[in-house]
Parts: sequence; structure tokens; C-alpha cells
Amino acid sequence: MPWMSGPSYGTFVERNNMPNYDVVTVSFENVATIQRYLEPWVHANRLSHLTVVDNASKDGTVPQLQAVLLPQQIQLNTDNIGYAKAANQGAAVGRQPYIAFINPDCFVQSDTVCKLVEFLHENPQVGIVGCRVLNENGGLQAASCRRLPTFWRVFNHITGLYHLGLPGINKSEQKSLQSGSVEAINGALFVIRRDLFEQLNGFDEAFPLHFEDLDLFARCLKSRHEIFYLADYQATHLQGASTQDNKRVKRWKKHGLKRYFLKHRPRWEQWFVNRLTS
Repeated sequence: MPWMSGPSYGTFVERNNMPNYDVVTVSFENVATIQRYLEPWVHANRLSHLTVVDNASKDGTVPQLQAVLLPQQIQLNTDNIGYAKAANQGAAVGRQPYIAFINPDCFVQSDTVCKLVEFLHENPQVGIVGCRVLNENGGLQAASCRRLPTFWRVFNHITGLYHLGLPGINKSEQKSLQSGSVEAINGALFVIRRDLFEQLNGFDEAFPLHFEDLDLFARCLKSRHEIFYLADYQATHLQGASTQDNKRVKRWKKHGLKRYFLKHRPRWEQWFVNRLTS
């Protein structure tokens, strides 16, 4: 599908045959943000079905979940099993034809997610859809609209050569103003068809944290479904709001990068990435 323009764009928002959808959120020590995150979903229309999977938070997140959600909406793990496995766990609870994966530090109105779901419903060739993601100050989050990793894109990204016009991971801010087919969107908020998610066997649970979204996007494209970015809708994301062990997160990022290249890139790129991250 080409970049959208003209009178056909936006016609899908006038339809009233909205399907139901599941919302899956994985929490881990999000006491600072979880109440704000839950607010629109507590009062959301009956089309959405929220499940929160908590990865053994010990900071007060769980009591906040229990104060506002029904018991069947909460999955409590006794250990931190990682994002990918917990997200699959939450998705397995639902039965609706679309799944919205939303981080607990990503704030969005339920009506916005409805528009993303409706877009998928009206465009069967699209498998995944996302929107503009902003920082708390209203500035664009660079990862809103991005490319899948290759060696040269990663190299240009980490060396800053993308400032000179060489392609990096994230697309330019100007590109983020346009709706269209892309290789990747922000993993903090996206909607996917349930049948496609199940066809792809969900998230690869060998990714503990980071790159599991990019791996899912790559597999979506290989299945000949499009990924679409809608610039007219937005959410706010507080990056890194979960309490995390920085050393462990860095280790997980390296593991995720290596696994992504092992699955999706040629051997010479794998070799260089392994050397860069050793």
C-alpha cells in the first residue's frame, strides 16, 4: 500500500461496525505510572478487553491493579519471566480478533486504539498498525516510525552517521508526519490481527526484553502482511519507566540484537554484530 493521500484516507473512521479487541499489558514495578495508564481503560467502551500480566512486581504495582481491575483481568507471575513470554501469556487469555499490545508507561485514549483496530478491520492486507508516539513534553519519540535493523543501519545509528543523511534505524521526523507502509513501528503500542499473531506463534520467547517487537515485525512482513503507520493518531510514552537492573537490561539488549541478526540477517552481518557486542 502506498503512502496515503487524497479523499480515501480517513474514510474508515466513519464506520460503525467496530469489532471487539483485546488489550494486553505486561507490568513490572510500574507503581509510578500504572494508575495513569489504567484510567482510560477502566472507563473504556465495552469493545475492549484488558488483561494485565504482572512479572512479580514488589513495589506496589499489584495492589493498584487489584484496586481497579477484576480478578480475571490480572495474571500474577511469581517470577519475572520476561516481556515476550508474559505478552504471549496475556494474549492467550483473550479471544477477540485483534490484540493491542500497550506498555504500562504508554498513555493513550481508548478511542485512539479503536481507530487503529478499525483501520486493520478495513484493510485486510495490513497485519500490524501503530501511531505517532510522543515524549511527555510533546516531542516526537524517534522510534515512532523506523526501519528493521541491518548491519549498516545499526552502524549508522550508533556512530551518529544518520545525522549526515545516511539511513539509520529511525526514520526522519519529516517522514513521521506521513501515514504509510513501514518496516517497523514503536513497540510501546501496536495492534495486530489475532489470526496473524497465532500464525506467527506470537512473540519469540527467546528474546527476554528488547528486539522481540522487531522480530515480530520482520516475521509479519515475511508473511506478506503490511505494517502501517498512522500519523494522525498519537500516544505518549515514558521510556524506561519500569524499575530495571541496568546491567541486566544491557545484557538483554545485546542478547536480543544477536538473536535478531541470527534469525534475519546474513552471516557476515552476524559476525560483525557479534564482534561489536562482545
